[in-house]
Amino acid sequence: MKSLLLKLLLLAVCLNAFSTAQIPDRLLYKGDTLSLFDCPLEYYPDRGLINPKTLFGSSGCFYTACWRNYVATWVIEDNKLYLVQIRNACYPTDSKYVEISLQEAADTIGKEYADLKSLFPDRFVNGKVFADWVSTSMIAPLGNLLFYIHDGFESIYERELEFTFNNGTLIETKEFDNSNTKKSKYTSDSDLLRDFIESSINYSNVPYPDKEIRVAIRIMGSTEDGKVDGVSILKGFDEIYDKEALRVVNSIPEWDVIYRHGKIINTPWLIIVIFKPKK
Repeated sequence: MKSLLLKLLLLAVCLNAFSTAQIPDRLLYKGDTLSLFDCPLEYYPDRGLINPKTLFGSSGCFYTACWRNYVATWVIEDNKLYLVQIRNACYPTDSKYVEISLQEAADTIGKEYADLKSLFPDRFVNGKVFADWVSTSMIAPLGNLLFYIHDGFESIYERELEFTFNNGTLIETKEFDNSNTKKSKYTSDSDLLRDFIESSINYSNVPYPDKEIRVAIRIMGSTEDGKVDGVSILKGFDEIYDKEALRVVNSIPEWDVIYRHGKIINTPWLIIVIFKPKK
């Protein structure tokens, strides 16, 4: 239990509580350069080492797309995970996700690259650092972006390659297929969703109110064929209006279908159904 809580805490540090998509670390694997949706340096036991002052000799720069202030490069060789570079995120990068611009003059943000030899004297061999502190599973996305999520490393890609390490040694790889992910036009266009809900209310089922009545509906997710699933009343009005609100939301023709790690996942939504007085 303690190890699980520690990993959750470290992930919170890595992804940060702020909902902003993050620039990933890089992983060199079998001749390809992959994005790594995790932060192996954040598992390092000496937390005092992983900060801009120690890494680059500066206070770093504030950048929402890279809260950790660095982008590290890793390589898997002979089934071992090695750290080969730590770059200051204040400097420009060729990352395909976010273009970073210099926030301050170069002399105030420190070195562009961390000195791995001085930082890891007991682990630095032949230009790289054996990451023997890493015992976890990490994901590298593959293929096209299917579903963008503006939060950490949460966006959905066609496939995922999962690496499982024990003390820096690769013990297993798995590939997951998320290609059945589909984005609904109703979640992409709030006006379209509002118009559908308003036009679907049947006022022969409920009386026109004297003033607006609002019923809050929660959708927990969807079925594999894109139908809303797990629809319930979050804040109701009375039995008649609640029943009609549920009927309307359940009648939405299509909804998001999102896969992660090869399995469909719940994506909760809140919808307000508004009953209006007769014009």
